[in-house]
Amino acid sequence: MQFLSIYDLIFTPVVLLMIFIVARIYRNRMIINHPEYKYYLPGLSAKLFGGFGLIMVYTLYYPGGDTVQYYSDAVAINKLLFYNPELYLKLMTNPHDTSVFYYFNTDTGFPCYWRDSHAFFVSKLSSFIVLFSFKSIIVANLLSGAISFVGVWKLFKVFLSEFPSIDKQLATAVFFIPSVFFWGSGLLKDTFTFSSMGFFTYSFYMIFIKRRKVPWNVVVLIVSSFIIISIKPYILIGLLPGVFIWIIHNLIFRIKGSIARTAVLPILVSVTLVFGYFFLKMMEGSLDDYALDNILTKAVVTQQDLKRDYYQGNSFDIGDFDANIGSMLMKAPAAINAALFRPFILEANNLVMLLSSLENLVILLFTIKVLFKSRVFGFFKIVFANHLLTFAFIFSIFFAFSVGISTSNFGSLVRYKIPVIPFYIACLYIVQYKVDLGREERKKLKFEVNEQTKGITLISA
Repeated sequence: MQFLSIYDLIFTPVVLLMIFIVARIYRNRMIINHPEYKYYLPGLSAKLFGGFGLIMVYTLYYPGGDTVQYYSDAVAINKLLFYNPELYLKLMTNPHDTSVFYYFNTDTGFPCYWRDSHAFFVSKLSSFIVLFSFKSIIVANLLSGAISFVGVWKLFKVFLSEFPSIDKQLATAVFFIPSVFFWGSGLLKDTFTFSSMGFFTYSFYMIFIKRRKVPWNVVVLIVSSFIIISIKPYILIGLLPGVFIWIIHNLIFRIKGSIARTAVLPILVSVTLVFGYFFLKMMEGSLDDYALDNILTKAVVTQQDLKRDYYQGNSFDIGDFDANIGSMLMKAPAAINAALFRPFILEANNLVMLLSSLENLVILLFTIKVLFKSRVFGFFKIVFANHLLTFAFIFSIFFAFSVGISTSNFGSLVRYKIPVIPFYIACLYIVQYKVDLGREERKKLKFEVNEQTKGITLISA
């Protein structure tokens, strides 16, 4: 199959130039009052580079793959628009079922992901982008990266709002982690879900913490939640514990007096747990295999399937476990370790895995450095002193556990863990900043005490 065409050669530089012109105009307008926009073009460039690199891998190094299939599905859907607008409207507005296969014919082409409602939702989202891609798969990936960058930028603004002094480090965590901007920039599930996570976090922050533009942000929160549920429901499940703790943490710190806080805390926790349970029960129709009754079994089945021989030796094993919470919690350390730090260098058997393992090594060394500087217990003291940091850390650990416990294939792991990396790296940077700040304050205080002591000594003399 021929993936690249003359359209790619003609329109790629034109569209790329247009994206940068628009972005530069917007950046220049905003940077006057918002100096953080100095990271706008570098962050966007990383996304575009990731989208371009991804399609090069899937057309030259590893022909085929998900992003090519999503593009082909999107082309078929757009052909259906002109072939039969009524069927197209039905396809785009009705709940998914396998009868969609019969909407298509040899004139439109047949979509690849028609059986999978989550994957086919990505195909439908991609169709809007492909419609303006000038028949170029490269342009489609570039547009996907540019559009999804908006959500990523929103995530950066949340962290920056709380910790403006470490803007460079936070930009690195959100924009410049190679695996994130590579696997999260093309026509892939991860591109849409990670961007939606950015919108979700920003809207939640504006509603419950800043309390600004609440009606608009409620709409954005609902839409982003819908996109996440429609593509990867387990991401929303991973977000919920952190979100609930975020709410509790913020409410507790608004209450004055330690006695009142102690009295109210159990009530808030209980109400939050009950609300979370009924929310998940209410959403069971949309969560499918990730509903409460199925999620434990789903994790076991997925983990066992990804260890099959047909994954060509890219599998790893954290050990067997049963479909119950106790058995899974016993594997928590191994699962979290796998999600955050594997594959290790010695486990890499191809170029993609080698690059991923090098990134993981840097993250592991950074983690050890921060734990050492904060003396471990200081790390957790700092984390739970700030509502945003608490949310980011709880989400990172819970999501890492969820991915590690349900994944046994390195190829899948590299992509599945994308949502956790920016949050986790941001946590490390913030804790490091707090530790360094504390040391500087202690040095300053010691210096002032010494100066005062010298002054008293001189007067006495």
